[in-house]
Amino acid sequence: MKKNTKNIQIKTAFCIITALFFFGITRTVDAQIELIPIQHPVYEFLTYAETKGFFKHFSMSAIPFQKNEIISLLKILKDNEEKLSSVEKSTLSTFAKEFGIEQTENAVLFYSSSDSTQLISNRFFSNDEKYIYHYSDSLNSVSISPLGSIDFLARFESGESENAVLGNLGFRLLGTIDGKFGYFLQATNGMLLNGNRDLAFENKRISQNVKFSDLNSDFDFSESSIIFQSDWFRAAIGRQSVQIGSGVNSKLFISNSSPNFDMLTLGAKFKTFEYSFAHASILALPVEGPDAGFNTVIPTKYLTLHRFAIKPSWGEFGFFESVVYANRPIDLAYLNPLSFFKNLEHSLRDRDNSLMGMDMTLRPFPGFQVKGSFILDDIMFEKIGTGYWSNKIASNIGVLFSLPFNSELGIEYTRIEPYTFSHFDYQKSYTNDGWILCTDLEPNSDEILLQIKTYYGNRYPIFFKFSYSRHGANITDENGNIVRNVGGDVLKTKMPEDSETVTFLDGVRENTVKAEVNFGWEIFRGFNLQSAFQLRFINDKPSQFAYIVFRYDYF
Repeated sequence: MKKNTKNIQIKTAFCIITALFFFGITRTVDAQIELIPIQHPVYEFLTYAETKGFFKHFSMSAIPFQKNEIISLLKILKDNEEKLSSVEKSTLSTFAKEFGIEQTENAVLFYSSSDSTQLISNRFFSNDEKYIYHYSDSLNSVSISPLGSIDFLARFESGESENAVLGNLGFRLLGTIDGKFGYFLQATNGMLLNGNRDLAFENKRISQNVKFSDLNSDFDFSESSIIFQSDWFRAAIGRQSVQIGSGVNSKLFISNSSPNFDMLTLGAKFKTFEYSFAHASILALPVEGPDAGFNTVIPTKYLTLHRFAIKPSWGEFGFFESVVYANRPIDLAYLNPLSFFKNLEHSLRDRDNSLMGMDMTLRPFPGFQVKGSFILDDIMFEKIGTGYWSNKIASNIGVLFSLPFNSELGIEYTRIEPYTFSHFDYQKSYTNDGWILCTDLEPNSDEILLQIKTYYGNRYPIFFKFSYSRHGANITDENGNIVRNVGGDVLKTKMPEDSETVTFLDGVRENTVKAEVNFGWEIFRGFNLQSAFQLRFINDKPSQFAYIVFRYDYF
């Protein structure tokens, strides 16, 4: 009897120790609240899993996510591993190890009390997680990682070829303090190492970099954020890429089409309801002096927005509002998180550029999704269907299908009506530094997109994309002066001499066909090779573009 009692005590103690151990791991993992950049490949995998129907009360309509949110989603997939193929399990495992769900080794350059495996050894070529420095406990974490890439670019056009080589180095710092404060800092600096400088502008982020494009120097980028999380409430400030809006490829509310900007956000998140508010500082266009430098004069310009979403188990419905205002200090009226911006803008004497929109995500059954967004820039209901210029609308609708062989098919149509996102004061157009905040398409354009995403066991899928876009550009003379305005330029709104009616795709027609294949392979943990080949026809004029990137980490 005593022996049995002793065995029971030993088993009980073992169970308690095991439970405390796993509780400690869970606290360590779940306490990490820092924001994970939207460039991380985990977002593509979560979209893939969303289409297959693994997530309820969820959508990818507003990212980035916090690290603990991503961990929760990956855990759902781990709990459903019996429904995954061997390839899907392999891809899931790569992310589960990175985010601490599956056990893995950490190799560091500088030791901490939680990590003391030396990186400068054979571990450098292993699948260990690699850091300059890493520490974690039940409520705190910090990691410092190196970033680096070598980009080889090539373009073939009219029987001629040109190439360029770019180099980029930097670091990433992220972590959590006391389980409530998350922080993120990423900085990189790069330069043209060899080849044609103009070819570097094929990389959109580099073309948006003032230091490279206007000052004819190297290029640098920085993103950062600080976030406070307490139960359902969160507040954050930072400069980080954001995407808001539902779609296969288009994010019609906010996307990374424009340069990053600084934003203060407040939010509340529950299982079936989410609300977020933001006030951001964005760039107007220079009005005096050169485009960049100490004597450049740029007016103030701000963006305020909010979105609330209802999230049933089979999808999400969201409502979005935003206002762009400029040429004055921060307006206290737009700092109120709970207000109706459209009416507020009217009460402030109708000076600003307000938009409102709706988005949806529907999952009627596993393996199928419908995603779409609708933006109303301005409208006169009595003139709907008459071609009235001020009925300015943008919309997209898309579907995602799960296919055999670990693949996903996406089809999407996007349409931007003439004059949409423009304003009588061009400084209040829906732009940041001249780039539209939410799409690569200009007003008076549409696009149809088809993409296939296939996983093969690595963290990066193979992408096949085909798109056909049409744009009606304003008619100009040889000096660039507008001869006829058809609403094809976001910075040129209707003038008194312009017609009050418009015809979609009127003006100088620009047709663009793109076919692209994109491939990524992680050679060993942290080191990856990414490549793409794109064939383009702009008004039947062919060109080809290719790049190969050897990269450490994502950015």
